[in-house]
Amino acid sequence: MNKTETPKTETPKTEIPAGEPKASARAPWDLPLPFALPTPEAFTQLVRDQIARTQGLMEELSVYEGVAVQRARTAVGDLAKLTTDSIGYMAQLTAEWRKMALDAGRRAADAFGPKN
Repeated sequence: MNKTETPKTETPKTEIPAGEPKASARAPWDLPLPFALPTPEAFTQLVRDQIARTQGLMEELSVYEGVAVQRARTAVGDLAKLTTDSIGYMAQLTAEWRKMALDAGRRAADAFGPKN
């Protein structure tokens, strides 16, 4: 043995008992999952089912939206009629108020004026 050579040490051999199968080396992320991963076909079917459910939901929302739009149109029409009627009624009240104010002024003038 040379001075530059390092002594070789033997690594102890660990033998697997004869009845047990050899385990292959595995990466830490290669752990077994408690569930099976879906195949691409199953995933595609899941997506198609979800799209079908979403389409059904959107169709139902469309029905509700149509009802809401019709109610809004009816409400706007009723509000326009109410506003028109209110403006007409206000015009009647102001005309009546002017007539009553003039009559009251005439009576007051007659009451304080000289009597014939």
